[in-house]
Amino acid sequence: MTGKRKLILQSVIGVGLIILAAFATGGVLGFLDAKGQDVNTSSAALWAVGVFAAVTMLISLWVGLKWMSSIDEAAQEAHKWSWFWGGSGGMAVGGVLVIMASLPQAAALNIPAWYSDRTDPAAYAATGAFAMLTLMLIGYGVAWAWWWLGRR
Repeated sequence: MTGKRKLILQSVIGVGLIILAAFATGGVLGFLDAKGQDVNTSSAALWAVGVFAAVTMLISLWVGLKWMSSIDEAAQEAHKWSWFWGGSGGMAVGGVLVIMASLPQAAALNIPAWYSDRTDPAAYAATGAFAMLTLMLIGYGVAWAWWWLGRR
């Protein structure tokens, strides 16, 4: 089997495992709901989703490892360089926002809740983590394009 076909097969298997994990998690949550547990407040539901998230992340890392080892050295270097410089640059932008948010004047800001109108600390932490990751990915994309344009 050629390298590309093997990688495609492994990717399909990875996606299939994630879909299987999603169905299993849905089955667990459906079972808990049928047993009368409120899945919106149950700690068992929290653990079921946590296990799903962990399995999804492990499968994603496995597929990423297989993909990274299948590309040539120039492409590997482009991704490493882009993630270091672009991701770090995006995180620096987010760091400025985090430092500014620590000032007393930031209390007057009205930040919208992104998670079902929740305003608890965990929802705000998740919002901040998502925003930081978004900035890092934007930086990565810019640095990746810059790396390849500089080597055309």
